[in-house]
Amino acid sequence: MFLCVGQPFIEKLLSYTKEHLSDSTLSLKWLSNNYLFMNVDYVSKKFLKETGTKFSTYLTDMRIKTAKQLLASKGLDKIQDVAQEVGLGNNPQYFSQLFKKKTGMTPSAYITQVLGRPCK
Repeated sequence: MFLCVGQPFIEKLLSYTKEHLSDSTLSLKWLSNNYLFMNVDYVSKKFLKETGTKFSTYLTDMRIKTAKQLLASKGLDKIQDVAQEVGLGNNPQYFSQLFKKKTGMTPSAYITQVLGRPCK
């Protein structure tokens, strides 16, 4: 069996992650075992070497980036909906804490800043 490594391997991993960002069970371990059928330690080291970042950091950054886009474009007043769409809907309080840690403001404050109006 031929395993594709290098840039195509990373592109495959990044593409799957982007397409399944709303999946709360998405993790490097799951991807390694069920999608790539590769050793998780190898995938982790390869990902870090190719991208310069840990997969968990990449996943969190993608979730926050997507959440910011959703909050800005849709103006969703229910933070729960955004948390759900980025795979953190099972714990909206954690989503809000993570969002604040990464952006310096709460999701509600972000909506207010971007849209120029308070959320309901």
